[in-house]
Amino acid sequence: MELGIAVIGIVSVALCAMPFVITNRSRKIKEKVVLTSLKEVAHQHNCEISEHEIFGHYAIGVDRTKNFVFFVLKTKEAIQQQYVDLSSIKTCEIANIGKSYVRKEKIIDRLNLTFFPVDSDQPNIVFEFYNADINYQLTGELQSIEKWSSLIKNMLKNKK
Repeated sequence: MELGIAVIGIVSVALCAMPFVITNRSRKIKEKVVLTSLKEVAHQHNCEISEHEIFGHYAIGVDRTKNFVFFVLKTKEAIQQQYVDLSSIKTCEIANIGKSYVRKEKIIDRLNLTFFPVDSDQPNIVFEFYNADINYQLTGELQSIEKWSSLIKNMLKNKK
């Protein structure tokens, strides 16, 4: 009788834990794909990622020695790879695009990190950290974009 109860208990615990194990494993696989893509775009430009962050649907990294920034955005359709050579960039700014309401609340629709080139004939480069049409809720993207904006601005200051 006690053996039967123990088996039922073990099976119940295993069944309850299974969704967490599967979810964690799936997240790790997705992160590995994004990180591999980030390292691949860096390798294409003869760079090494010295610091990076993976945030679910995107990854960002820098090569501090060569002053490059790399960004990978994973959507349902494809993986978009972008890079910026900071030697050709004047500054970078956070673009917090959203709607303001009467109660002074702001609903964020998009968070972009925009790079402005030294040559004004060149187009701005935009890294999209958050889009309300794709991700329904902010989960730390605001803190992430502020961190990377500050880090990149310091790299731009140090290159001069």
